Amino acid sequence: MNYLGHLVLSGNDSEILFGNFIADAIKGNSYIKWPGNIQKGILLHRFIDNFTDNNNHYLLGKRRFYEKFPKMGGIVNDILYDHLLWKYEHQHQTLQLNKQIIRFYKILDDFSDKMPEKIKHLYKYMRRDDWLNNYQYEEGMRKILMRMGKRINYSKNLELSFDIYKNSSLDYKKEFELFYNEIKEKTSSFLCKL
Repeated sequence: MNYLGHLVLSGNDSEILFGNFIADAIKGNSYIKWPGNIQKGILLHRFIDNFTDNNNHYLLGKRRFYEKFPKMGGIVNDILYDHLLWKYEHQHQTLQLNKQIIRFYKILDDFSDKMPEKIKHLYKYMRRDDWLNNYQYEEGMRKILMRMGKRINYSKNLELSFDIYKNSSLDYKKEFELFYNEIKEKTSSFLCKL
């Protein structure tokens, strides 16, 4: 899952949400330098990543990208899962993503002075270009994928990976819903044990 999915799975605690958001910049056991609930958010992020990377439903979609976009399947599928989270919301109307995204940005704005530089730099562009809302649109997805490809010097046309999704959209939808139901339960249980 990418940024939106991680934030949604963070629950209602602002510090856990912030920790989950900055976790990619926190290496090894350096997370113990952060306050308790931020530590929990960092550990939650790692749990979500590990669960995702080993989930059969997720892996089916990831593998569809390998032929045309070698080594990029995980990155593309993570971003795609934020798009599918929006599709899920449009169908079920259970997450109130429009309101939640306002809350996510407010929390992250409030914590921006505590963000590691790498994350602060990324967040500036996320906020400016409203990535969290733009995941719901095909045009937004293509822009995000194009910029990602350029940023990591992989490809100037990573946005074409969205066509692979479109050609198998029903499979992706089914896989995502199975995955999402599993990860909601697992993350809730994980947070209760922390």
